[in-house]
Amino acid sequence: MIKNEKSIVEIVEGRNVVKSLAWGQLSPEDVKALIDGLLASSKKLKPGKWGYIADPTKLDPILSKETSDAFINLHVVLEKNGCVGIAFLDGKTAAMKQKTKRHSDAAGGKMVTEHFKDEKEALDWLASIGVQ
Repeated sequence: MIKNEKSIVEIVEGRNVVKSLAWGQLSPEDVKALIDGLLASSKKLKPGKWGYIADPTKLDPILSKETSDAFINLHVVLEKNGCVGIAFLDGKTAAMKQKTKRHSDAAGGKMVTEHFKDEKEALDWLASIGVQ
């Protein structure tokens, strides 16, 4: 587990999946620390496809362009490092779905993103796209 003042990153036991919980108002530096934690954790996974489960339910709205750009970079960096999908645990919030879609679209990659009510649904979806 990697923990700092704004996030926790850990590996889902028995799966090629990294998950995080972040809270509060994130700065671009906080997003960079999150990316670093995700990449460090992903290096401990088995070779092959891997996925990411993000829990943004405790995050404050993203207000700055710089932080939004940092989240776009998160998508780019994760895809370049073998992540094939991001599952967001926020199935109830339309605003978060719009924001994550904008970040994913702006990243321009092939990594897929979806939104789910809970971790079990997210893990089932990740398995359906080849992440074991």
